[in-house]
Amino acid sequence: MDHEVTETVDATEVEARLALAFIGAGRAGSALATALHDAGHRIVAVHSRTPAHAAHLAASTGAEVVPTALAAMCAADLTFATVPDGEIVRVAATVAATGGALRARALVHCSATHGPDVLAALRLTCAEVGSFHPLQALAGARSAPLLRGSSFAVEAEEPLRSTLLGLVADLGGHAIDVPADGRALYHAAAVLAGNAPLALLARATSLLEEAGVARADAHRALVALLAGAVSNAREGGPAGALTGPVVRGDATTVARHLDVLTADPNTRELYRRLSLEALSLAGPAGREAVADTLAAAAPRTTRSSSKVVAHPRVA
Repeated sequence: MDHEVTETVDATEVEARLALAFIGAGRAGSALATALHDAGHRIVAVHSRTPAHAAHLAASTGAEVVPTALAAMCAADLTFATVPDGEIVRVAATVAATGGALRARALVHCSATHGPDVLAALRLTCAEVGSFHPLQALAGARSAPLLRGSSFAVEAEEPLRSTLLGLVADLGGHAIDVPADGRALYHAAAVLAGNAPLALLARATSLLEEAGVARADAHRALVALLAGAVSNAREGGPAGALTGPVVRGDATTVARHLDVLTADPNTRELYRRLSLEALSLAGPAGREAVADTLAAAAPRTTRSSSKVVAHPRVA
Protein backbone atom coordinates (compact mmCIF):
# COMPACT_ATOMS: atom_id res chain seq x y z
CA MET A 1 0.00 0.00 0.00
CA ASP A 2 1.59 3.30 -1.07
CA HIS A 3 1.77 6.47 1.03
CA GLU A 4 -1.16 8.20 -0.69
CA VAL A 5 -3.50 5.24 -0.17
CA THR A 6 -2.40 4.91 3.46
CA GLU A 7 -3.24 8.56 4.10
CA THR A 8 -6.70 8.07 2.52
CA VAL A 9 -7.44 5.05 4.72
CA ASP A 10 -6.27 6.86 7.85
CA ALA A 11 -8.45 9.86 7.05
CA THR A 12 -11.46 7.60 6.48
CA GLU A 13 -10.89 5.90 9.85
CA VAL A 14 -10.74 9.29 11.60
CA GLU A 15 -13.97 10.42 9.95
CA ALA A 16 -15.66 7.17 11.01
CA ARG A 17 -14.96 7.95 14.65
CA LEU A 18 -17.81 9.38 16.69
CA ALA A 19 -17.81 13.14 17.10
CA LEU A 20 -17.71 13.82 20.86
CA ALA A 21 -18.59 17.00 22.76
CA PHE A 22 -18.34 18.06 26.37
CA ILE A 23 -20.65 20.22 28.46
CA GLY A 24 -18.44 21.12 31.41
CA ALA A 25 -14.68 21.50 31.32
CA GLY A 26 -13.74 21.01 34.94
CA ARG A 27 -11.58 18.31 36.47
CA ALA A 28 -13.59 15.26 35.40
CA GLY A 29 -14.50 16.62 31.97
CA SER A 30 -10.93 17.65 31.17
CA ALA A 31 -9.56 14.25 32.20
CA LEU A 32 -12.14 12.25 30.24
CA ALA A 33 -11.93 14.43 27.13
CA THR A 34 -8.13 14.25 27.15
CA ALA A 35 -8.15 10.48 27.61
CA LEU A 36 -10.61 9.94 24.76
CA HIS A 37 -8.66 12.34 22.54
CA ASP A 38 -5.45 10.47 23.31
CA ALA A 39 -7.24 7.21 22.43
CA GLY A 40 -7.94 8.57 18.96
CA HIS A 41 -11.43 10.01 19.33
CA ARG A 42 -12.55 13.33 17.88
CA ILE A 43 -13.50 16.02 20.39
CA VAL A 44 -15.40 18.56 18.31
CA ALA A 45 -17.03 20.94 20.79
CA VAL A 46 -16.70 22.15 24.38
CA HIS A 47 -19.13 24.30 26.33
CA SER A 48 -18.53 25.53 29.86
CA ARG A 49 -19.87 28.24 32.13
CA THR A 50 -16.22 29.08 32.75
CA PRO A 51 -14.90 30.34 29.37
CA ALA A 52 -11.24 29.95 30.32
CA HIS A 53 -11.75 26.26 31.13
CA ALA A 54 -13.55 25.68 27.83
CA ALA A 55 -10.83 27.47 25.87
CA HIS A 56 -8.05 25.48 27.52
CA LEU A 57 -9.72 22.11 26.95
CA ALA A 58 -10.66 22.98 23.38
CA ALA A 59 -7.11 24.05 22.57
CA SER A 60 -5.64 20.83 23.95
CA THR A 61 -8.07 18.54 22.12
CA GLY A 62 -8.57 20.38 18.84
CA ALA A 63 -12.20 21.19 19.63
CA GLU A 64 -14.27 24.33 19.15
CA VAL A 65 -15.66 26.37 22.01
CA VAL A 66 -19.43 26.70 21.59
CA PRO A 67 -21.75 29.11 23.41
CA THR A 68 -24.49 26.75 24.60
CA ALA A 69 -25.14 23.18 25.66
CA LEU A 70 -27.47 22.81 22.67
CA ALA A 71 -24.69 23.89 20.31
CA ALA A 72 -22.43 21.25 21.80
CA MET A 73 -25.03 18.53 21.25
CA CYS A 74 -25.77 19.67 17.71
CA ALA A 75 -22.07 19.47 16.84
CA ALA A 76 -21.59 15.91 18.06
CA ASP A 77 -22.92 12.39 17.91
CA LEU A 78 -22.34 11.87 21.64
CA THR A 79 -22.09 14.58 24.29
CA PHE A 80 -20.84 14.14 27.85
CA ALA A 81 -22.38 16.29 30.59
CA THR A 82 -19.48 16.51 33.03
CA VAL A 83 -21.16 18.98 35.36
CA PRO A 84 -21.98 18.87 39.10
CA ASP A 85 -24.86 16.57 40.00
CA GLY A 86 -27.14 19.49 40.77
CA GLU A 87 -26.66 20.88 37.27
CA ILE A 88 -27.52 17.76 35.26
CA VAL A 89 -31.28 18.25 35.30
CA ARG A 90 -30.86 21.92 34.41
CA VAL A 91 -28.69 21.08 31.40
CA ALA A 92 -31.19 18.52 30.12
CA ALA A 93 -34.16 20.84 30.68
CA THR A 94 -32.41 23.77 29.02
CA VAL A 95 -31.65 21.76 25.90
CA ALA A 96 -35.12 20.20 25.81
CA ALA A 97 -36.78 23.63 26.17
CA THR A 98 -35.37 24.73 22.82
CA GLY A 99 -37.72 22.28 21.13
CA GLY A 100 -35.02 21.14 18.74
CA ALA A 101 -34.96 17.62 17.34
CA LEU A 102 -31.86 15.69 18.37
CA ARG A 103 -32.53 12.33 16.80
CA ALA A 104 -29.37 10.22 16.36
CA ARG A 105 -27.63 12.23 19.06
CA ALA A 106 -27.00 11.29 22.67
CA LEU A 107 -26.31 12.98 26.00
CA VAL A 108 -24.57 11.05 28.75
CA HIS A 109 -23.87 12.32 32.26
CA CYS A 110 -20.93 11.21 34.40
CA SER A 111 -22.53 11.22 37.86
CA ALA A 112 -22.07 8.30 40.25
CA THR A 113 -25.41 8.81 41.97
CA HIS A 114 -27.90 9.15 39.11
CA GLY A 115 -29.12 6.91 36.33
CA PRO A 116 -30.20 7.98 32.84
CA ASP A 117 -33.67 9.01 34.08
CA VAL A 118 -32.28 12.30 35.37
CA LEU A 119 -31.98 13.23 31.68
CA ALA A 120 -35.59 12.25 30.93
CA ALA A 121 -36.50 15.70 29.60
CA LEU A 122 -34.27 15.09 26.61
CA ARG A 123 -36.34 12.14 25.43
CA LEU A 124 -38.78 14.74 24.10
CA THR A 125 -36.09 15.70 21.60
CA CYS A 126 -35.64 12.04 20.51
CA ALA A 127 -32.09 12.06 21.88
CA GLU A 128 -30.66 8.97 23.54
CA VAL A 129 -29.59 9.30 27.16
CA GLY A 130 -27.30 7.36 29.45
CA SER A 131 -24.79 7.48 32.29
CA PHE A 132 -21.05 6.86 32.14
CA HIS A 133 -19.24 7.17 35.47
CA PRO A 134 -15.45 6.72 35.59
CA LEU A 135 -14.55 5.09 38.90
CA GLN A 136 -11.34 7.06 39.22
CA ALA A 137 -9.94 10.07 41.07
CA LEU A 138 -9.89 12.75 38.39
CA ALA A 139 -8.12 16.04 39.08
CA GLY A 140 -7.95 17.55 35.60
CA ALA A 141 -6.24 16.71 32.32
CA ARG A 142 -3.14 15.43 34.09
CA SER A 143 -5.31 12.60 35.46
CA ALA A 144 -6.19 11.33 31.98
CA PRO A 145 -3.65 8.46 32.03
CA LEU A 146 -5.33 7.11 35.19
CA LEU A 147 -8.43 6.27 33.16
CA ARG A 148 -6.62 3.57 31.22
CA GLY A 149 -7.55 0.33 32.91
CA SER A 150 -10.14 1.95 35.18
CA SER A 151 -13.70 0.74 35.72
CA PHE A 152 -16.75 2.57 34.38
CA ALA A 153 -20.34 2.27 35.56
CA VAL A 154 -22.34 2.28 32.32
CA GLU A 155 -26.10 2.49 31.97
CA ALA A 156 -28.00 3.06 28.74
CA GLU A 157 -30.34 1.32 26.36
CA GLU A 158 -29.14 -0.05 23.05
CA PRO A 159 -27.68 1.06 20.73
CA LEU A 160 -26.11 3.71 22.99
CA ARG A 161 -24.98 1.10 25.51
CA SER A 162 -22.83 -0.64 22.90
CA THR A 163 -21.32 2.69 21.91
CA LEU A 164 -20.38 3.46 25.49
CA LEU A 165 -18.94 -0.01 26.02
CA GLY A 166 -16.81 0.61 22.95
CA LEU A 167 -15.39 3.74 24.54
CA VAL A 168 -14.60 1.78 27.70
CA ALA A 169 -12.75 -0.77 25.58
CA ASP A 170 -10.84 1.99 23.77
CA LEU A 171 -9.65 3.22 27.17
CA GLY A 172 -8.57 -0.28 28.16
CA GLY A 173 -11.18 -0.15 30.89
CA HIS A 174 -13.73 -2.43 32.50
CA ALA A 175 -17.49 -1.88 32.44
CA ILE A 176 -19.50 -2.61 35.57
CA ASP A 177 -23.25 -2.76 36.06
CA VAL A 178 -24.69 -1.02 39.12
CA PRO A 179 -28.39 -1.72 39.90
CA ALA A 180 -30.50 1.38 40.45
CA ASP A 181 -31.03 0.56 44.12
CA GLY A 182 -27.29 0.10 44.61
CA ARG A 183 -26.11 3.50 43.39
CA ALA A 184 -25.87 5.09 46.84
CA LEU A 185 -23.75 2.20 48.16
CA TYR A 186 -21.66 2.29 44.98
CA HIS A 187 -20.94 5.97 45.52
CA ALA A 188 -20.26 5.50 49.24
CA ALA A 189 -17.73 2.78 48.39
CA ALA A 190 -16.07 5.09 45.86
CA VAL A 191 -15.79 7.89 48.42
CA LEU A 192 -14.32 5.56 51.04
CA ALA A 193 -11.71 4.21 48.63
CA GLY A 194 -10.94 7.43 46.78
CA ASN A 195 -11.14 10.07 49.50
CA ALA A 196 -10.78 8.49 52.94
CA PRO A 197 -7.14 7.46 52.30
CA LEU A 198 -6.33 11.10 51.53
CA ALA A 199 -7.78 12.21 54.86
CA LEU A 200 -5.70 9.51 56.56
CA LEU A 201 -2.63 10.63 54.63
CA ALA A 202 -3.08 14.19 55.87
CA ARG A 203 -3.57 13.02 59.47
CA ALA A 204 -0.53 10.71 59.31
CA THR A 205 1.58 13.49 57.79
CA SER A 206 0.70 15.72 60.74
CA LEU A 207 1.78 12.97 63.15
CA LEU A 208 5.14 12.63 61.41
CA GLU A 209 5.58 16.38 61.61
CA GLU A 210 4.89 16.23 65.36
CA ALA A 211 7.54 13.50 65.55
CA GLY A 212 10.07 15.96 64.09
CA VAL A 213 10.05 15.07 60.39
CA ALA A 214 9.92 17.94 57.88
CA ARG A 215 6.52 18.19 56.18
CA ALA A 216 7.83 17.62 52.65
CA ASP A 217 9.79 14.57 53.77
CA ALA A 218 6.80 13.23 55.70
CA HIS A 219 4.50 13.65 52.69
CA ARG A 220 6.93 11.97 50.30
CA ALA A 221 7.55 9.05 52.65
CA LEU A 222 3.90 8.39 53.40
CA VAL A 223 2.79 8.68 49.77
CA ALA A 224 5.32 5.99 48.91
CA LEU A 225 4.04 3.86 51.77
CA LEU A 226 0.43 4.28 50.63
CA ALA A 227 1.39 3.44 47.05
CA GLY A 228 3.11 0.29 48.26
CA ALA A 229 0.03 -0.79 50.20
CA VAL A 230 -2.17 -0.22 47.13
CA SER A 231 0.24 -2.19 44.94
CA ASN A 232 0.20 -5.10 47.39
CA ALA A 233 -3.60 -5.00 47.60
CA ARG A 234 -3.84 -5.08 43.82
CA GLU A 235 -1.94 -8.33 43.77
CA GLY A 236 -3.14 -10.05 46.93
CA GLY A 237 -6.34 -8.31 48.03
CA PRO A 238 -6.77 -6.26 51.23
CA ALA A 239 -6.29 -9.14 53.66
CA GLY A 240 -3.17 -10.38 51.92
CA ALA A 241 -1.68 -6.88 51.85
CA LEU A 242 -2.05 -6.17 55.57
CA THR A 243 1.14 -5.43 57.48
CA GLY A 244 1.88 -3.90 60.87
CA PRO A 245 1.33 -4.71 64.54
CA VAL A 246 -2.33 -5.74 64.30
CA VAL A 247 -1.79 -8.50 61.75
CA ARG A 248 1.33 -9.62 63.66
CA GLY A 249 -0.65 -9.83 66.90
CA ASP A 250 1.70 -7.33 68.56
CA ALA A 251 -0.50 -5.96 71.35
CA THR A 252 2.42 -4.22 73.07
CA THR A 253 3.08 -1.97 70.07
CA VAL A 254 -0.63 -1.26 69.59
CA ALA A 255 -0.85 -0.22 73.24
CA ARG A 256 2.18 2.04 72.84
CA HIS A 257 0.57 3.74 69.85
CA LEU A 258 -2.68 4.30 71.72
CA ASP A 259 -0.74 5.73 74.64
CA VAL A 260 1.23 8.22 72.57
CA LEU A 261 -2.02 9.39 70.94
CA THR A 262 -3.76 10.08 74.26
CA ALA A 263 -3.27 13.83 73.88
CA ASP A 264 -5.21 13.72 70.60
CA PRO A 265 -8.44 11.84 71.35
CA ASN A 266 -9.83 12.09 67.80
CA THR A 267 -6.75 10.61 66.19
CA ARG A 268 -6.51 7.98 68.93
CA GLU A 269 -10.09 6.84 68.30
CA LEU A 270 -9.49 6.88 64.52
CA TYR A 271 -6.45 4.66 65.02
CA ARG A 272 -8.41 2.33 67.30
CA ARG A 273 -11.39 2.04 64.96
CA LEU A 274 -9.25 1.37 61.91
CA SER A 275 -7.21 -1.16 63.89
CA LEU A 276 -10.47 -2.94 64.70
CA GLU A 277 -11.25 -3.02 60.97
CA ALA A 278 -7.79 -4.43 60.26
CA LEU A 279 -8.29 -7.01 63.00
CA SER A 280 -11.63 -8.15 61.61
CA LEU A 281 -10.07 -8.33 58.14
CA ALA A 282 -7.10 -10.40 59.33
CA GLY A 283 -9.18 -12.54 61.66
CA PRO A 284 -9.00 -12.63 65.49
CA ALA A 285 -7.35 -16.04 65.78
CA GLY A 286 -3.95 -15.60 67.43
CA ARG A 287 -4.61 -11.90 67.89
CA GLU A 288 -6.74 -12.04 71.01
CA ALA A 289 -4.36 -9.77 72.96
CA VAL A 290 -4.71 -7.09 70.29
CA ALA A 291 -8.50 -7.39 70.44
CA ASP A 292 -8.41 -6.99 74.22
CA THR A 293 -6.13 -3.96 73.99
CA LEU A 294 -8.37 -2.23 71.46
CA ALA A 295 -11.51 -3.01 73.44
CA ALA A 296 -9.98 -1.68 76.67
CA ALA A 297 -9.02 1.56 74.91
CA ALA A 298 -12.56 2.30 73.75
CA PRO A 299 -14.20 5.46 75.07
CA ARG A 300 -16.54 4.55 77.90
CA THR A 301 -19.69 5.14 75.82
CA THR A 302 -18.53 2.83 73.00
CA ARG A 303 -17.01 -0.12 74.86
CA SER A 304 -20.11 -2.22 74.44
CA SER A 305 -19.82 -1.91 70.64
CA SER A 306 -16.10 -2.72 70.34
CA LYS A 307 -16.49 -6.46 69.88
CA VAL A 308 -14.44 -7.80 66.94
CA VAL A 309 -16.54 -9.54 64.30
CA ALA A 310 -15.53 -11.31 61.11
CA HIS A 311 -15.23 -8.92 58.19
CA PRO A 312 -18.49 -9.32 56.19
CA ARG A 313 -16.80 -9.17 52.78
CA VAL A 314 -13.81 -11.36 53.58
CA ALA A 315 -14.93 -14.00 56.08
